[in-house]
Amino acid sequence: MDSPANIGDSTTLSIQQKLSNTHIDGVIDTSINSAVYSGIKVIQLSIKVSEEANQIPEKSKDEIIVLRRVQDSFINISQLLDILIRLNILTQTQVKNYLNNEVLSNLEYFGNPASKDNLQVLNYANHENKFLRGIWVPYDKGVKIALKFDVYDMTKALFLVDVHDFETLPKYKKRALEGEETSNDVEQGSPFKKQKTEVEPNKNKDLVQSNETEFNPNYPYTLPSVTLEDNKIDLANDIKRVLGEVFKKDDQLDSGTATEDVGKEFESIFKSYPKEDIKDIPLDQKGQTALHFAATLASSNLIACFIELDINSPMRGNMDGESPLIACIQVTNAMEKGNFKEILTQWLHPDIWLIDKKNQTVLHHLVLQSRKNESYKFYTRKILEYVLLNGDKKLLEFKKKVLNAQDINGNTVLHLAIEKENRWFIKILADLGADTTIVNKLGIKCQDFEILNDLSDVDVGDHIFDLIKTSHDFLKERVNAIGVEHIQDVEEVKEKPPVDSESTPASSSNVSDKIFQSIHQLLGDTSLEYTKILNSKRDQIKALDQALHDATIVTANNRFQTKKLTENLERLDTFKLQAANVADKLVLSQQEVVAKDEVKFDENQHYDADEPFLIQPMYDRLANNESIADLKDDANVLRQLPPTKILQARLNAYREINSKLEDELKSLVDYSELTSKFKNVVSICTNVGIDDVDELLDGLLEAVES
Repeated sequence: MDSPANIGDSTTLSIQQKLSNTHIDGVIDTSINSAVYSGIKVIQLSIKVSEEANQIPEKSKDEIIVLRRVQDSFINISQLLDILIRLNILTQTQVKNYLNNEVLSNLEYFGNPASKDNLQVLNYANHENKFLRGIWVPYDKGVKIALKFDVYDMTKALFLVDVHDFETLPKYKKRALEGEETSNDVEQGSPFKKQKTEVEPNKNKDLVQSNETEFNPNYPYTLPSVTLEDNKIDLANDIKRVLGEVFKKDDQLDSGTATEDVGKEFESIFKSYPKEDIKDIPLDQKGQTALHFAATLASSNLIACFIELDINSPMRGNMDGESPLIACIQVTNAMEKGNFKEILTQWLHPDIWLIDKKNQTVLHHLVLQSRKNESYKFYTRKILEYVLLNGDKKLLEFKKKVLNAQDINGNTVLHLAIEKENRWFIKILADLGADTTIVNKLGIKCQDFEILNDLSDVDVGDHIFDLIKTSHDFLKERVNAIGVEHIQDVEEVKEKPPVDSESTPASSSNVSDKIFQSIHQLLGDTSLEYTKILNSKRDQIKALDQALHDATIVTANNRFQTKKLTENLERLDTFKLQAANVADKLVLSQQEVVAKDEVKFDENQHYDADEPFLIQPMYDRLANNESIADLKDDANVLRQLPPTKILQARLNAYREINSKLEDELKSLVDYSELTSKFKNVVSICTNVGIDDVDELLDGLLEAVES
């Protein structure tokens, strides 16, 4: 089942879906009327679901009404949420738990805790007029709840109507047929005055009076667990069998098992065994009673039944001395069901002042389980609300008997909260006035820890801090006005001084008196010497304790500072890593941009111009006598090119070869030098002057050919 604390937030989407699935759109008929019930003028919203809606549950086809008071615009949110019950979207249990957790126990609806005139919620659950029954809240909170559960659009006509139009609205026709009173009846007053005269719901009988020690001879401890003797084995088996059926039925019924039904189940046992033998029979090896199990399951019905039928006592502990309240707060059932306030205020509140065999209070247990989940905050708030809202006497008793109670190790709740480094709990205890000078068995005081001065990060927006401050302010005013009786400290037993031998009467005439005097003097001297030795040992122990105390404080503070430094170093390492990652990214980006220009290249390196080298796209174009102008902007072609320096080196090699080829070509084209060489050869061979060689060439050529 959904936790009532989160039911609105977590089910809005599902509510919209279910409303859509039931074809609500177009089959709802709403009307606004004026009406008077028991002298109270109201504006009534009537909701009818059309018979054509086949998927609408039969019970929702009846008329649904939601009322708004004319005098102060209070809204009946029980009727508002009844819409979702009638449409099978929420169960009655879910709505009940929501109202208990989020409205009836929410300090947002209660003003000054010391004054009931500021209440902003009216509990008419047991009103004599059935049309007025329910929980009434102010207009703005009614709107908030309607929006939270997504029924505002369905009921907005009730919120948008002007209460001053009461006389002009059509009167509700069914009022006379239903036997209601006429509008001439006297109207009730404001919600604040009404709260004083309203008959409160009949609460279950409180079996424990205000003095929690009156019915517990073992106070401040819980009542010891009952020892199961051999002659009670059959009784225990019969009770376990009956309880098995009781717990099974309670789980199957939405409304829980009634006291009459439980009484019928136990009827045969009541007839067969004396009542004192039946009470508080342990059901397991831990010595837990049926009330412990009912408290663990958060079954308020069974808790009430077991106490009313005197089957269990709320002050009975298990083998460890843990009360049913401890069993209740160790799990989250009571928080999820939304009935912890009811269980605490009606039945288990005496356990607040009881301790277990380890001298641990309920606050000790809450702080010890603080690392498991967040339920400890919920239970702590509800327990403190009960204490703070039930008069100054409760607060004084709580501060005296619970707040500074020490366990078997001498640790107060504040010691454990500091050990767990739970700042929220430390802030709560500090605001309540926990004594920081109490010394545990190791000589450690809470005031020596620096964490008490480092509570700035605690969310003080929590309403419990405001409640504690307000309650303390009112208590201080009353103490200043009427005074408080101070409890005198128990006198410390002082060590008797050694007996002075001179004060002992001596008789010179009696030998026995002389012997007695000598023995007495010897004992006195021995006692004096023993006292001196004992005192010296005590001084040594105190010195060692002080050294251990100082070392413990220094160690704790160093550990606290080390933890903070470690956290700061971890954050610094994280920042360094992030900065390094960013720097690496920047370097990689720059390398990608200039990668082609950063290739290692030896400027003195020479390339062979005859080595095959092609830029394939350009080669293909040139081979086909096509233009390559468009390739200059082609990114794919540019990515295929080698670095600029390599291309430049290749161009230089090509230019060098070109130059050599051009020189050879030039020499081949110019025959003057070659001609002069041939003339010189012919001149030498023919012994003719070089100037006459041209005349001999024709004859020489014919001679050679022949």
